[in-house]
Amino acid sequence: MKTASESIKECLASQATESCDLYTLTLADGTVYRFASYSADVTYNNLTYDHSKFIFKRQQVKLAGAPSVDTLGITVYCSVDDMLGDVTFMQACHNGVLEDSSLLLSRAYFADGECVGVLPLFSGRCEVQQSGGLAVKLNVKSIIQGLAAPLPVRMFAAQAAYANANGVIVVSENDTTSMVIPLKPSGNVLVRM
Repeated sequence: MKTASESIKECLASQATESCDLYTLTLADGTVYRFASYSADVTYNNLTYDHSKFIFKRQQVKLAGAPSVDTLGITVYCSVDDMLGDVTFMQACHNGVLEDSSLLLSRAYFADGECVGVLPLFSGRCEVQQSGGLAVKLNVKSIIQGLAAPLPVRMFAAQAAYANANGVIVVSENDTTSMVIPLKPSGNVLVRM
């Protein structure tokens, strides 16, 4: 559930409500870029969202009640002049600059041409799904995506090295290295120490 400020509630109650999407891209090194899908730059809380770079077209956010990863599909249309730092956006995607980056989608609300509030809608990690020509397709997955990672059914995580003796994993007492190994549930006794 999202909580809107009183100024956003008043704006929504009026007939002259105008809104736009705001995108905050944070790279792995902490560099932040802000973009607006609007006809002019948007300034709110001393932060300016640039409207002149890129055209963003987003899909609906896919939310599920069951355990799954919420996703947002975004297509970024860019020209050869649109830069992300020192390189073009397309080159940045090919160079892996967007790896481990995060994207925050927000909605800005306007009254009489003035931004009265911003409501965050979705945030997640970016994955470049496809890039080429003048478009880059991003798949933004919710931060809980790590919960969907496949893991072995049973795992042995010893504080010391292990030795395999007749199919039974035993811990070596005089070794100081660590091991994490997946075990197949083939017998009743998996670990003997």
